[in-house]
Amino acid sequence: MTITALADAKTDIETHHYIRGEWTDGGSGTSIPILNPFNNSEICSVTPANSDQVNQAVEAAYDSFKSDSWQNMVGSERGRLLMRVAELLRRDLEIFATLESLDTGIPIRETRMEVSTSALHMEYFAGFAGKIEGSYQDLGSRFNYTRREPFGVIGQIVPWNTPLKLMARGFAAAVACGNTMVVKPSIVAPLSILRFAKIVDEAGFPKGSINILTGTGRTVGKEIVEHPKVRKVIFTGGTEGGLEILRQCIPTVTPAVLELGGKGPIIVCEDIDWEEAVDGVLTQAFARKAEVCFAGTRLFIPKSMHDKFVADVAAKAEKIPMGNPLDGTTQLGPLMTAQRLDEIVAAVKVADGAGATVYCGGSKAMAPGLEKGNFMPPTILTNVTPDMAASRDELFGPVLCVTTYDDLDQAVAMSNDSEFGLASYVWSNDIRKSNQLANKLESGNVFINSYGYQSEIPFGGYKMSGIGREHGAEAMDEYTQVKSVTVGMERFKSRFTV
Repeated sequence: MTITALADAKTDIETHHYIRGEWTDGGSGTSIPILNPFNNSEICSVTPANSDQVNQAVEAAYDSFKSDSWQNMVGSERGRLLMRVAELLRRDLEIFATLESLDTGIPIRETRMEVSTSALHMEYFAGFAGKIEGSYQDLGSRFNYTRREPFGVIGQIVPWNTPLKLMARGFAAAVACGNTMVVKPSIVAPLSILRFAKIVDEAGFPKGSINILTGTGRTVGKEIVEHPKVRKVIFTGGTEGGLEILRQCIPTVTPAVLELGGKGPIIVCEDIDWEEAVDGVLTQAFARKAEVCFAGTRLFIPKSMHDKFVADVAAKAEKIPMGNPLDGTTQLGPLMTAQRLDEIVAAVKVADGAGATVYCGGSKAMAPGLEKGNFMPPTILTNVTPDMAASRDELFGPVLCVTTYDDLDQAVAMSNDSEFGLASYVWSNDIRKSNQLANKLESGNVFINSYGYQSEIPFGGYKMSGIGREHGAEAMDEYTQVKSVTVGMERFKSRFTV
């Protein structure tokens, strides 16, 4: 099936599987509709890959990895391929932005930035491709050197939120290191990554080096992870899914890079720039509908500041324009699915019954033009205690839980009292205090008076928020393995006298 004229004629994409440089029809027999979360209308449908197609894709990636053309390709050439991908992403920015907005409900003003960021990921890691180095040690009569070598075939399982960007970061680093890929986008949001296959083809990647399959995580994803020729896995998603991935990796001892859930704390100190902090909390809590793992969803604030600060955040939150993601004025789009909306509304009701106060929001938005979509307005819960489910579970939606503290030690203790440790936020004008808080927070990433990550910044979690690091130079260590070679310089003498 081909989708046409989503924005213009150039948005044509295939909804099949991309294997060994060719488009292959789905094989499971069950067609799955792809819905527009703005009005729950069907955009198109995809047919999941069957077991034979999964095997074909992995074998294609393996054959490509072992081929002379790939083995003899110097790092700088892989870098040039990635630079070409970046160029093509920018050329087709409106196409990809439109597909992402249709598929995920993210406003097009943001998906345009996501496409640009994806291009930046390609460029950043392209620069590393020709600079992968080992080490040397002089051991007297022997010497040792190390090589950093690619794993081989890497399976990448991509989530439904910001799929292109989240695919791009792992893809770019893995390819720069010399690996070949089998990529599975989310079954509910596959369109931008399927369109990405055309970019790969046009850029000139060898046939079979990059393969893309659609299907569910329980079937296609599982078969990719458990395939004996897949030597590493990249997974971004919920903690439950990550734990299942780890279990699937055990029989083949396959390592994984996992970026999982979060329940980001925001500590607001008394010495803040008020308006800046209000805007910062607003962004950390509600940007991208908070359907991102690094959202700030727990606000810890001094009792003396609580009433005015919450009122100011709520006043701005209630004015955020909701609407069609393809409308450039929309700043808050619909949640991904109707089921997720219902689950979050139910969680708010549970919190209300447990003693929290619904300060604003809390239910499905029913304003004219929004009633068919999965819209939930920014929601603020006050009087939240750390033991409440709303404060502990990742809701993955625009719900901010507010808790007061007496002193910063208590704020840190409550922040760390979580199974998650992905992103934490601090608002303070005292640089010494800010860094002391950063040192104490159990989190892979701490943002002081800041928000958002970029290619250069290593990103990953503590505790149940994941394993490994994306972005930054650290990512290059994730997608290479170390080989140690020791060379004797003198004639070898046996330790046995026989």
